[in-house]
This record gives sequence, structure tokens and C-alpha cells, in this order.
Amino acid sequence: MSCPERIGGNRTMSHANWKQYFDHKAETHGASVQSSDYFNEDSFFMQRDNTLRWLGPCSGLEILDAGCGVGAFSEPLVPHNHVYGVDFSEKSLEYAAGRGLHTSADDLTALSFGDGKFDVVVCIGVIQLIEQYRPVLKELARVTKPGGTLLIETLHSGSIQRKILRLFEQSKKFDRMYAMDELKQVFSQHGFERIEFLKMYHPFKFVSKGSEQGIGDPFCTSFAIKGVKKVD
Repeated sequence: MSCPERIGGNRTMSHANWKQYFDHKAETHGASVQSSDYFNEDSFFMQRDNTLRWLGPCSGLEILDAGCGVGAFSEPLVPHNHVYGVDFSEKSLEYAAGRGLHTSADDLTALSFGDGKFDVVVCIGVIQLIEQYRPVLKELARVTKPGGTLLIETLHSGSIQRKILRLFEQSKKFDRMYAMDELKQVFSQHGFERIEFLKMYHPFKFVSKGSEQGIGDPFCTSFAIKGVKKVD
């Protein structure tokens, strides 16, 4: 699917239209990260490296990349883990499989996996494409095992940069954005604790980390949130 610093799309597009859009991107750009709508490859690799470093070491784990696109984000996790990729773009999944992901064209609101299947679930740049994101988060929480980690990355609604872009952008690319405290509350509702944020400030390369909002948040263009599922 798409990614936080994305450059295309309209929030009113239907599921079928999004599928067609990303199938076409994959047919045009192949396995390239351009199939995932980043501004450029530097933006992609900077965000991927920072996010995976923040996620921490992963070895011998069952990992789900929900909305994996062509599989470029989770590719570094493949050599030492069992990585599964789910997306509705079957053309994108062909390239994800080529990167070593175990792929399926599941619905993110009705995954075919059992409860608590995964040690780690990542969902990168997906929920900004979805009008009703809560059923997706509920399902991702279901397949995360107790003690496992859920990590979601998306656009920041408090971004000054995005508010300025909205004044000039007629295609409403940036309409579906999220507040950090909103997602933190939803994470808590689904039984996650030790919730933290990774904040990004495009086009700058630095990031910041923390468990609370900060004075620099208006300049944060996108963020990742992760939490650990409570063990009963």
C-alpha cells in the first residue's frame, strides 16, 4: 500500500479503486519503492531504517507486514524471521513474494490468521487510506500475541506543513491524518501498554522518540506508534 510521506491518492477512493491504483503502480514501477508513493527513495530508506532501528532486534520471530505493498519495508527482516505480507494489490504481492515474504491477499479487517499468531505486526502508511480504521486496528491487535509488538506508521494531523499544503492541494491527498493521542487511546483500548512514538519531520532526516507529545510536534509530518500487548 502507501507510506507516510506519500504523494498521491484521494481519501474518497473506494477499495476497488485503491486496488487498481496500486496494481497500476506495481505494473509501472515493479519492485521499486516508487510503487509505494514515497516522495523519493531517500525518504523511503531514511524512514525504513529509522523505524526498524526503533523497532529493535528481530530474530526467529513471526512477523506480519499488514499492507505490505511490494515488500520493500519488511525485506530486511526476512533473512532471520518468518515474514508474512498481506495486501489487496495482487500485483504488488508478486514482488513482495520475490523479496521472500509469505504473501496473501487478505482483507485487513478479516485476516485468515489465528489469534496471537505474530510476535510483531507492522502496518506502514496504510490507515491514512482507510475511512474506518478502527476495525483494522482491532484485527491487527487480535493477531498480535500477548507480549508481542504492534507498530503503525501514518500521517500526523497536527503538522503545520500538512496544514499549509492543504490550503493549496485540491485533490485532498492529506485529509486522512491522525493525532498521536487518538491512536494512543485506541492502542490502550486493545490492551497495549508501553506505548511510544517515533516522530519524523520531512524533509529533514532527524527523528525524535518518546512516550508523550512534545513542543516540536507541530513540525512532525508523520509518526510511528508502537505498543506491547499485555500478557493476561
